[in-house]
Amino acid sequence: MLTVYTRHSSPCLQPDSLVHDCECPKWIRGVLPAQGRIRVSARTRSLQEAKDRARKMEQTDAFEISSVEQAIKLYVADQEARHLSKSSLRQSRGFLERQFLPWLKNRGLMRLDEIRTWRLRELQHTLNLRAVTATRRHERLRSFFRFCVISGWLRTNPMDGLKKPIVLRARPTDYFNREEFERILAATEKYEYGGGRDCAYRAQRMRALVLLMRWSGLSIKNAVLLERSALDDRGALFLRRAKTGVPVFVPLPLVVLSLHAIPPLSSTYFFWSGRGDVRSAIQGYERSFRKLFCIADIRHSDGTPKRCHAHMFRDTFAVELLLAAVPVDQVSMLLGHRSVRMTEKHYLPWVQARQKQLTRSIRRAWFREVKAPGFSSAQTQPRQISAPAHTRHSFADY
Repeated sequence: MLTVYTRHSSPCLQPDSLVHDCECPKWIRGVLPAQGRIRVSARTRSLQEAKDRARKMEQTDAFEISSVEQAIKLYVADQEARHLSKSSLRQSRGFLERQFLPWLKNRGLMRLDEIRTWRLRELQHTLNLRAVTATRRHERLRSFFRFCVISGWLRTNPMDGLKKPIVLRARPTDYFNREEFERILAATEKYEYGGGRDCAYRAQRMRALVLLMRWSGLSIKNAVLLERSALDDRGALFLRRAKTGVPVFVPLPLVVLSLHAIPPLSSTYFFWSGRGDVRSAIQGYERSFRKLFCIADIRHSDGTPKRCHAHMFRDTFAVELLLAAVPVDQVSMLLGHRSVRMTEKHYLPWVQARQKQLTRSIRRAWFREVKAPGFSSAQTQPRQISAPAHTRHSFADY
């Protein structure tokens, strides 16, 4: 967008460049998609003529972009200007520049106006990705073409004609029960770090990190970057501010002792030195977690190894709250979700209120069946059924 400003000459006494009620020269400044940031003379002293020239420059520049390659470069540059994470930028470049653009070149499609919906549908069939990956590619393409439409290079979004892939959740979110969590804590005492500056204290840091993530619900990134100032004098951790402006705290009396007991890497952070790349520090702790889970050797009831990852501590925090009958809206606030729908999407099988409703519905169905002809009096009482052992609950608890 371009704006007009005035460069006042020496006889003029106006100090503000946005005051135009004088005969001083008018200039144009702003950002154009094709040229970037510009500042040029409007070649006039009339404010209206300068505004007309600015609007004409915007319209001319909007239709100069027709190359797909140039549009992708500007889209990535816009994401960099918005300070997106390095991983998001890497994924955008990886898909748009190394997959999408070569696919278009092989079919001779080099202009934006040549891309049609049926071509993008052909791309979906060609990639043949899993449902989750296909959904991410779908959203990334939709975002790219939305950027082109807003910039004035396309009139319509060709992705509007494509439906979003359906992702079926095969199983509910898994978590660590109390026995498994105790095995992980015990594994921290056997943990031996292979090298690095904190070789002697890595096991101690891993134990504190496990306790922190389990009882706070923080992700591994937020836990590694936890600042010392987030803990107050009462041993409560400041999570965030709710939409109402009220600060959200979670009490961590036992975890605080473990946090203060580890040797400091920095005066600002608990688990990060504050130097170097953040992603490298997080990846280092992710490798340590994989090693810790191998030591714990957690298995299912049938003896098969259980797939473990660091995010399951956050899932354990949420599931245990839901099993303790904490309202789902409060759990959503503690997790920092944008809405309760997001919490229900990931933890719906664990919402106890929903489980109670399902149990009552099933029992009503049983009693309707027992009234039908052909049932004996011995069949009028429903048989007691227990829930899976790992949930530590039964239908009698409801």
